[in-house]
Amino acid sequence: MDNKWYFDIAPGAIDDLNEHARDITTLIPFWYGVKSDGALADMSSQEVKNIALQNDLPIFPIIHNYSDPKKSQLIHDLLSNIHLRNTLISNITNLALYNNYPGINIDFEFVPPEDRNNLNAFMEELYNSLKNINKIVTISLPAEIEDNPGHPFSGAFQYSILGQFTDQAYILAYDEHFSNPGPIASIGFVRSVLNYAVTAIPPRKIWLGMAVYGYDWAEVSNYPRTLSYSQAIETAKNLGATIIYDETAQESTYTYTIESVKHIVWFEDSRSFQAKLPLISQYNLSGIAVWRLGQEDPNIWNIIKGS
Repeated sequence: MDNKWYFDIAPGAIDDLNEHARDITTLIPFWYGVKSDGALADMSSQEVKNIALQNDLPIFPIIHNYSDPKKSQLIHDLLSNIHLRNTLISNITNLALYNNYPGINIDFEFVPPEDRNNLNAFMEELYNSLKNINKIVTISLPAEIEDNPGHPFSGAFQYSILGQFTDQAYILAYDEHFSNPGPIASIGFVRSVLNYAVTAIPPRKIWLGMAVYGYDWAEVSNYPRTLSYSQAIETAKNLGATIIYDETAQESTYTYTIESVKHIVWFEDSRSFQAKLPLISQYNLSGIAVWRLGQEDPNIWNIIKGS
């Protein structure tokens, strides 16, 4: 099964890469941040490049807008100004060429909905530029269940147009719940996302974005703490919490109380991962794109090797 993995430098990530480089189809590292002048901030790792080279592992580096706290303003300025947009496209093209990357991944977040047409134009121009040098164009898309141009987070992403100017679309069908406790990616939510996605993008261009992490919500907080699988298991074990597998959501959950504050945890494990895999063939998708290496239940590798 074609399994692409997002990568970021974090505890255990390099060890995980060393162990599983031969099991991964493509590595998608969080390496290049866009800057206000259309340049790229280089956060690439020579160590990771060497591991990938030794294992014949292709790299599709991420071009992202997390290089500035004002993510929305930064990406608006770049996309809406034709000169800056062209500069950025030229820099991405040169990056792919000079580093011999076979492809790149566009992962822009918090794009203002009013920049929908600008994002469409950017992807069309970037696609044409990268196709001229025979590179693979990929994009990470937020989960949508319908086309909603006014949606504050996903309104800028018009699947039907963006799908024309990408070779591979990674549909990030997770973070179903964030400000309130709930599953990361219930099976029903993922189906709803795919039901819409395949009407707007050819299924052969779609890779299902899958999460392998968890969230821990404290009752007094609006934002959860991110947990790796091992952290989720360790927390439950240390606090004597009972893990329950929710059959409806097809995901694991538990609760605990510490210092009089109740916590609710939902997390992905090998069982929830396995539950989603039949969707690849059911929807005729090309594979999976997983966020991210180092956070996963180790048993997932047995599933991948056996699929």
